[in-house]
Amino acid sequence: MTRTLILIALLAVTGGAQAAAATPEFHTAACSFTVPEGRAATCGTVTLPENRDRPNGMTVTLAIAILSTPGQSGDAPPILYLEGGPGGAAGLDPDGIARWWDLIARNDWLQKRRLVLYDQRGMGRSVPNLTCPEMVEAQIRANSPEGGDITGTEAVAAAGTCRTRWEAEGRDLTHYTTVDSARDVADLRLALGIDRWVLFGSSYGTRLALETVRRFPDGIAAMILDGVYPPGTNLFTPSEEDDPDGDRSLQRVFAACNADPACAAAYPNLGDRYRVLMEKLDDEPPTVTVDRPDGGGEAALMFTGGMLAEVVFNDLYSRDDAATLPALIAGIDADRDEAYEDAARQWLASQLDPTIANGAYDLAECLAPDAGDARTAVGSTCPAWPAGPADDLGSQPVDSAIPALILVGGMDPVTPVTWARAAAAHLPNGFLVERPDEGHGLIGSDPCAETLAGRFLDAPDRQPVDACQAQPDPLRFVVNG
Repeated sequence: MTRTLILIALLAVTGGAQAAAATPEFHTAACSFTVPEGRAATCGTVTLPENRDRPNGMTVTLAIAILSTPGQSGDAPPILYLEGGPGGAAGLDPDGIARWWDLIARNDWLQKRRLVLYDQRGMGRSVPNLTCPEMVEAQIRANSPEGGDITGTEAVAAAGTCRTRWEAEGRDLTHYTTVDSARDVADLRLALGIDRWVLFGSSYGTRLALETVRRFPDGIAAMILDGVYPPGTNLFTPSEEDDPDGDRSLQRVFAACNADPACAAAYPNLGDRYRVLMEKLDDEPPTVTVDRPDGGGEAALMFTGGMLAEVVFNDLYSRDDAATLPALIAGIDADRDEAYEDAARQWLASQLDPTIANGAYDLAECLAPDAGDARTAVGSTCPAWPAGPADDLGSQPVDSAIPALILVGGMDPVTPVTWARAAAAHLPNGFLVERPDEGHGLIGSDPCAETLAGRFLDAPDRQPVDACQAQPDPLRFVVNG
């Protein structure tokens, strides 16, 4: 994830004179995490105008960490990571940074390059962090025995309360869009004094990378697009139960279970049982009481088919989590208390995830030119937020000759293979790699994809190839006794 800010290149007319453009500056600060032996880190911030048409108004401050390996980092272009979500934090906290040190330790292509991490405007450790606890609590209340299903009116009211709170602090919420963040990326490069770098986007971060390439291509040496979310698409579905890509991914898990002797024997006819179970839970949802992970006491939840669908959908992101789904579904089908409680805790954890700024998510999605049905659909919070700027360009495909490695998992429930192929069709120097037995976001979970990323960066003009691509890696299901 990345961050930086602004060339304030506005015309401030004073007596007819044009004001000089201000160069964005990187201000170093102490890192909030421990640096392992043999590694180095430089942390700091870049402050930019919230609205570039008002350079003397409110600002956003982007939190940045630059990780490196002394003695190995050479002249190769640094890598800028763009987190997904939208609204996701890049992992600049002590817990989140651990995965980056692990990734660097097992990949020499990261040891040879500086890795720039940053929290995008509106999220993570950047200021402001546009979180909306009102929306989270409304969702939890709606799934309580007294709440019933949340209606569009209740969802919009909760988002509206959050909007009012942030606007009372002087925030212009129309400037937390993908285009604003793309401008931040361009200015961040200048603030850090980097001539050329590689954009590494994951999930929504791929959309930010593509938008940056479209509008501010200077200084971009190459792209790694991992789980592609291209312009012209949107993430909105009325419910996880009605999501075709999630269902496609789930059917692949069921088929893989049927093909695995141990899984098939332990959990026969799992697909049919799942459909019946969903109907049963919607008709007669049990109440499940679990502790809130934020220390807020207990939460009593109606465990509906919709709640189970959300848990299943989230588990499909990771092949390791997907491998536990047959056991989880079968446990709930058998009315095991521990299975209900496990799933309810997963659902609560996703709602209360402190690394996601849900207000920033809404703004990036609802103000996008391709928001489509999300603006008017029942259950959408988009009506609570201000209208986004007119931008016909932002919904069009991105055509670019910049070299790109495009990674996608065949079981990805949220950014399907079809999206990756559509983006690749407009990138003549792009190399598409499909990993059939993987989920969402390959780098960090698929060693083969990490190997291919290194080969691509060493030779971005050639299709990366490795023997690992020919080795099948089927799901290894967790089978309970």
